[in-house]
Amino acid sequence: MSLYSSRRSFIKKATALLAASTSGPLIAQTSLSPSPVGVVLDDLFFQHDRIGHPENAKRLRVIDEALTQVNLWKQLTPVKGRMAVNEELLLAHSQGYIDEIELLSDDAPGFYNQYQQDTYINNHTFEAAKMAAGSNINLNLAVYDRQVDTGFALLRPPGHHALENKAMGFCIFNSDVIAARALQQKRGVNKIAIIDFDVHHGNGTQDLTADDPSIMAVSIHQHPYWPLTGGLDFTGNGDAKGTVVNCPFHKGAGDKTYLSVYDEVVHKKLEAFKPEHIIVFAGYDAHWQDPLAGHQMSVLGFNQLVEKCVDSAQQLCGGRISFSLGGGYNLKPLAECVTGTFHTLLGNPEKIHDSIGPSPEPEVDYSVQIEKIKKHHLG
Repeated sequence: MSLYSSRRSFIKKATALLAASTSGPLIAQTSLSPSPVGVVLDDLFFQHDRIGHPENAKRLRVIDEALTQVNLWKQLTPVKGRMAVNEELLLAHSQGYIDEIELLSDDAPGFYNQYQQDTYINNHTFEAAKMAAGSNINLNLAVYDRQVDTGFALLRPPGHHALENKAMGFCIFNSDVIAARALQQKRGVNKIAIIDFDVHHGNGTQDLTADDPSIMAVSIHQHPYWPLTGGLDFTGNGDAKGTVVNCPFHKGAGDKTYLSVYDEVVHKKLEAFKPEHIIVFAGYDAHWQDPLAGHQMSVLGFNQLVEKCVDSAQQLCGGRISFSLGGGYNLKPLAECVTGTFHTLLGNPEKIHDSIGPSPEPEVDYSVQIEKIKKHHLG
């Protein structure tokens, strides 16, 4: 049996079960009771790839292997993947930018910006990015419609740095903003919160929602750090003032900092906002072993943070919450964090495993910064 046969069997089964029109069911209808946790994965996400780049297909392969080893695939419900149509991409991006990505994807593999060379594009990128956006829409519709309780979209390429007319930071289309606006358009959802705990500030999500009072963009991140946005002062424009919630920390922030600022600031802002649905951009690059940042989260810390996000959803919006894959560039902690997140969503806390443990360096005490953030956002 090949290493990825479990995942391939899963995808094949899901494809057969979901071979309906776009108006058909979003989850697989089987003789067994469906799992309360949905998952999205598509082979296209493995085709957007560049050897040697930190955001490559190996990230999904190690996640696949980890889920296979603990027999998690059979505990999840496949959610129908599909490519976003042009009108859906326009919910976040300009037509000129969409056309540009299509043209570049038809060309020889290279970089979106030849001077920065952070975001690559190959012949599969346009379709993979459309699949990521459309599949994220479907997952969030399935969660909102209660076909599944929660869900995790294992998407590539990621999206939280993508601007209206520019790719950057490994990101092509902003799948979370697209999914949020699709929920509003297709289901009439009034208020949606996007929580981003990737170590890099989600500048694209902020920019795309800064004038929109119906979407709250929350970010816990390292600052000052790439992309050099996400300072404390900015909270949104005009009627949307107060809906941008940045929680920035210098190097050395870890479990205590993330969990405390969530309790002291994030949950309270969510309570005041009253979202009807929550989307989480789940980046695991704040882990202490990650090579692209300087925070000190542990696998167990991420699991506790995920649990807090789920608790907020249960208290505020009937449990309606989804997750989409963000950063994480050391493969072992990435795989353990994602596996732990699925166990948390499935209600299996006893099965969560952290073979890496906490950082050997003491966490910086950011209690004063948390009080500053709290005063700024809550008064």
